[in-house]
Amino acid sequence: MALISAIPLARADIQFNTTMTSIEALSGGEHSVGLTTSDGKQQYFDGVVITAPLGWLKQNKECVRPLHPRISSAIDSISFGRLEKVLIEFPNAFWESVGIDANIDSNDNISFIHWLSPSYSTQSNPQRWRLECVSFHAFPQPYRRDILLFYTFGDCSSHITASIQGLHGETRHEWLQQFFEPYYSRLPGYTTACAPLRFLATEWCNDDLAGNGSYSNFQVNMKDAAHDVEALRHGMPDQHIYFAGEHTAPFDGLGTVAGAYTSGEKVARRIVEGRQPANASTLSSMFADSARAF
Repeated sequence: MALISAIPLARADIQFNTTMTSIEALSGGEHSVGLTTSDGKQQYFDGVVITAPLGWLKQNKECVRPLHPRISSAIDSISFGRLEKVLIEFPNAFWESVGIDANIDSNDNISFIHWLSPSYSTQSNPQRWRLECVSFHAFPQPYRRDILLFYTFGDCSSHITASIQGLHGETRHEWLQQFFEPYYSRLPGYTTACAPLRFLATEWCNDDLAGNGSYSNFQVNMKDAAHDVEALRHGMPDQHIYFAGEHTAPFDGLGTVAGAYTSGEKVARRIVEGRQPANASTLSSMFADSARAF
């Protein structure tokens, strides 16, 4: 992250604690796009790249003026998920077989666990929401950790994030332990001595700037998903307004950090090549070096 952020931190004017409230394509004048921020300040640019999450775009389409009807339709059509993550660190990887040396890489390590429809936690999970987790102990050294990463989805995520919102310290720890203990305590080797050391839980459903969710997905019965993504990826070049983020990534990168990063590079390349075609080859080399670093 330090390598990726070094150039923008050194060369860009990053305005923290500032929310964009409107982006407007202008006709005539020195600049093409006007931007208004929450402090009432107006700024003008030759072009703007909107990297807001898809969920935020769904809730704030009126902030982009004018928004092309095809872009508006694409924003409405692509689904936005509520996946959340909860990391639980333990004093040891009790779920591994006692016959496996914890310091030796082995294909016998447990890497993935799935609770399809758990029925043994009727108080905290009467809906029998499914859960799954990944073991960080399955990673090779030196990345191996005594951590289980739980994934939650949909209504289960909404329940957890609503319940822990505003909770801190021991109160937050106790709530998360009460919810997840029925699951990790059923793994082989668990005893009370294996109680979690700490929890780290995302709260994207509570984050308005994240769009109250995590990332794009494609629900059953979507009719034109590929073209929706391509429309967002194309943006509105005639108005000098573009979009970047995981929802505009190449199809094999949708929903990923790497895809979001790649989408930003592709938009930047389009903008610079459009303005400075003579430097296209130098620019391509620069982006290639950046991609290798990433």
